[in-house]
Amino acid sequence: MLWSLLFITLIGRSTQQDPGCSPGWETIKLDDKVAFQSSVYTANGVNYTSDRALDRNNATCSDTLNEPITWWTVDLLGLYEISCITIYNVNQYNIDLRGAQILIGNSSERNAANTTECTTINTTTSGENNTFNCENGTKWGRYVTVYKNTSGLVILCEVTMKGRKKEPFKLIKENKTWEDALYHCREEHMDLVSILDKETQGWVGLEAQKADTPFVWLGLQYICGFDFWIWVNDQCVFFDQWAPDETRTAVCGTSAAMNTSGNHLWYKKSVYDKYNFICAV
Repeated sequence: MLWSLLFITLIGRSTQQDPGCSPGWETIKLDDKVAFQSSVYTANGVNYTSDRALDRNNATCSDTLNEPITWWTVDLLGLYEISCITIYNVNQYNIDLRGAQILIGNSSERNAANTTECTTINTTTSGENNTFNCENGTKWGRYVTVYKNTSGLVILCEVTMKGRKKEPFKLIKENKTWEDALYHCREEHMDLVSILDKETQGWVGLEAQKADTPFVWLGLQYICGFDFWIWVNDQCVFFDQWAPDETRTAVCGTSAAMNTSGNHLWYKKSVYDKYNFICAV
C-alpha cells in the first residue's frame, strides 16, 4: 500500500514538472537582440529595462510599472520558427504571470491581426524556471511578446528560446533593371520574389531594409494590354501593400518596388530604373 501511494505521488509530481522543449531545436542567441516593454520600473537608481531579461544573468530582471495592460517584447531581427520559450523568475511576492499570453508575430503591434497566440501562462513563474511550448505546434515570427491584459507587473529575470531561423529570400545588392533582376534570380536562385500574404511581406521587409538603394524590385509586373498586375509566379494579387497615394492604374513598362525604409510599402516604378532586388531561394 505504501509503495502504491509513493508511486501515485511520484506520478502526480511528474505531471507538474517543466515539460521542456522538444529535442533537436537550437537555442536562439538573444543577447544581441532588441527588447522593449510597456514601461520601466526604477528603484534606488536602477532602471529595470527590458534588456535585463536577455543578459544571461538570472539575478537581473526586467520590470514594468503596475498598469492595466503591461507587456514585454523581443525583436529577433529575423524570422524564426519558435518551438518553446523558457522564463525564469526569482522568488518574489509580486511576480505573477498567470493569465499572460505569449504572442508571436511579424509586427511589433500587439493585436490579434498581427500576432498569433503561442500559449497562455498558467503559473505565477515566481521562483521557477518554466518552459512553454506553443499550442498546436510551432509558430513563425519576428517578435515574441509576453502580454498581460490585466492589472499587474511583467517581471522577467531571464528569457530563452529554442527554434530555427528561416531565410527564404535573399537580397542582391546589385543595381539592375527589373528585367535583368528577374533573369538574375531565375538563373542564380528560383525567381524574383512574389508576396502573397502578410507573413511573406514581413520576411521581404527584413531583407529590404538591408539594401543600399531606396527601393528594391519585387516580382510584380503590370500587364498594360490587359490592365492588371500579376506576380512572376503567375499568382494574382489578392494581398497588397501599395503606398496610400498609389493606385493600381499604371502605364506600360511599369513594375512594383518596395521602399527600403518605413513600412516597406509598394510603389510603381519604371522597369528601366535600377535597384537592388530580392530573390526567392
